[in-house]
Amino acid sequence: MNKSMKRLLALTMTAVLTLGSTGTLTVMAAEDEAKTAPELDIKEIYGKSPDGELATLATELKLTDEEIAKVKEGNFKVAICMHQMDNNVNTAKVDLIKSIMEENGVEVIAVTDGQSKVETMISNLETTIAMKPDLIISIAYDVNAMVPVFEAVRDAGIKLVFFECAPAGFKAGEDYAALVSTDYYGNGRFAAEYMAYLLDYKGKVGIAYYDADVWTCNQRDDAFREVMEKYPEIEVVADQGYAEITDAGIVADAILAQNPDIDGLYATWDTPAEEVMASAQAVGRDDLIITTVDLGENSSRILAENGMIKAIGSPRSYEDGRAIAMTALYALLDKDMGAGYIATPTMGVTGENVLEAYRTIYNTEPSDEIIKIWEENHK
Repeated sequence: MNKSMKRLLALTMTAVLTLGSTGTLTVMAAEDEAKTAPELDIKEIYGKSPDGELATLATELKLTDEEIAKVKEGNFKVAICMHQMDNNVNTAKVDLIKSIMEENGVEVIAVTDGQSKVETMISNLETTIAMKPDLIISIAYDVNAMVPVFEAVRDAGIKLVFFECAPAGFKAGEDYAALVSTDYYGNGRFAAEYMAYLLDYKGKVGIAYYDADVWTCNQRDDAFREVMEKYPEIEVVADQGYAEITDAGIVADAILAQNPDIDGLYATWDTPAEEVMASAQAVGRDDLIITTVDLGENSSRILAENGMIKAIGSPRSYEDGRAIAMTALYALLDKDMGAGYIATPTMGVTGENVLEAYRTIYNTEPSDEIIKIWEENHK
């Protein structure tokens, strides 16, 4: 019997007959036993910008043939100053941005890697300012410490498009063109909703979160907490942070030791989630349900093999790259974007749809290894 038949049978069996106060027979559908899985191909934006602004959906950004011709005639130069280039998400974004820029006659004169260090990013930006691009695409990796260098960019007459985080005190439409982001709140929301669904909306869960003032991470963690508050039979028994990614396993060890009967654990993104998984395996908790954010190569493989990571609320990296590039083109033309916050919706990923989701997220095929693992586990 396939899954849909089983669910239909379960729904039929949960319809019960009861006698009402008047003695008449009433058919009651036991809604709590007939839960519907959360939507995977999400279309809605749930979060707002750091300033509380509603988003313009990224798919609404389009240029006319005349505007494209104007871009090509502009001899524009753009630089991309990244915070890190050691993961699939960021390399996919940069590759697409470069491709779209080149297609539209915009020269990408620099791509820099901050190597996850604020000091390196600041140095890279200072070097890039001297190259006099028309526009810089970047992120305020530290929203406070990087204010002076982005002020220097702005004061040099260089336009700015931010992704994920803008500097503290900067205003869209004044200090920079726009902020582009995936719906990080929506990412965390999906991770929570799918965990609740897998737990049948009751049980004990823990949160292992990245303890830093990073808006993108704070958004997903807050969303997870807020969703869990909706379900009275789910108890959050642990909510502990780690300052370094490598400490996620230490936090998970503590949570599991203090709560040996815990049912599920959430981590802020997939790399620390893998640390959580290792901790659970070390104490024989292969049954622990783990959900997280961001789909990478390792987490794709874990989903494909029906491993302990059961669901991921992922950014749509390909669409994010396109959104950043289109926002930059709008900014070069001084074209109104409708809002200073441009967003893409969450892609929900589980073991069932991981291959299709991977294609959507990265606009490419998963590796042969992941496809083979999926086929072996989904016959």
